[in-house]
Amino acid sequence: MVSRSESTQKENVFKFELIHANLETAISFAKIALQSEDQREINRTRQKACEAYEEALRSLRTAALTHIEIESIRTKTEHLDSLLVELERSR
Repeated sequence: MVSRSESTQKENVFKFELIHANLETAISFAKIALQSEDQREINRTRQKACEAYEEALRSLRTAALTHIEIESIRTKTEHLDSLLVELERSR
């Protein structure tokens, strides 16, 4: 039988993996948008990047993460933020 503590730890591992995957997805969509010359594709992929980012932030609210996990997420969000700023400048 899995203890409550082990269950909570596993849940937090899964949340971290979900947050990480959503941030990677958002970064990929932002990069695609930056490389595109088609305004509709830029708008669509920027929107998908923002949706994945928002989902990561929603999951982050309830996750109990380690310092290392927090730093990893911070690095990814800073990278994503810079890509999104670059997208806004290129409008």
